[in-house]
Amino acid sequence: MFEHSRRPLVHSVLSLGKLRMQGAWKLELLHSSPRHRLYWITRGQGRITVNGITRGYGPNTAVFVPARCQLALELPSQTQGLELCLPPDDSLGVPNDPLHLRVSNIEAQGNLTSHLEKIERELAAQAPAMDRALTAYSLLVSVWIARELTRQEGSVLREKSHRLVELFAERMEAQFRTGKGVADYAAQLQVTPTHLSRVCREASGRPAHALLVERIMSEARRLLIDTDMPAREIAEHLGFSSAAYFTRAFSQATGQTPSEFRTPARRA
Repeated sequence: MFEHSRRPLVHSVLSLGKLRMQGAWKLELLHSSPRHRLYWITRGQGRITVNGITRGYGPNTAVFVPARCQLALELPSQTQGLELCLPPDDSLGVPNDPLHLRVSNIEAQGNLTSHLEKIERELAAQAPAMDRALTAYSLLVSVWIARELTRQEGSVLREKSHRLVELFAERMEAQFRTGKGVADYAAQLQVTPTHLSRVCREASGRPAHALLVERIMSEARRLLIDTDMPAREIAEHLGFSSAAYFTRAFSQATGQTPSEFRTPARRA
């Protein structure tokens, strides 16, 4: 499998304003990361899709997204907060499942903000023993999550009817490069394609095929921008039967051919 980067997976803290500047498609289309991500929304509102389930968020919302979990995030201009990225280190004790928490406790709000700001300062200072300090502060974030789950005041519970959508998203993330269609995933999940599409639409506002296409085209965009892979190799990597079929599908999704999309982005 092609990997676009061999860099080690490290901590990072980024304001949502700076994250927004990276480009809307990088956030708003379904994608995943090899790192865990925690979003701390302090102002504004919008929608977030995690593992095929779309929910609204408002001020004082924490969303934890485990590594390799599908995410699409709307960040309107008024939204403020921080994104914390953590390496997939089992010793940190972070949850295995996504979490969506509305944090009403003032002390808890302040504690999380403090932990994130301390990680941000450590990264900026690059002082001796920084790695140990980052691990310590990351453990405090993990403890914060565990305590908020125990509190259960603002936890947004997962609906039983959405479990099928989560399973579809997990399998899609693992197999979207294989060329499988919705019927293949439905067969794996032992449901009909119609039923799978219906529950996906109920959970995210989009049928299963739209979610699948969005994930594939998000990865196609990333490969066009972040790598030098020719379009024909990207087509093969994403499971298309031919480069021509990939070009048609990409053009339908974006309004541009792969080369038209790549050229201005590279110039920027």
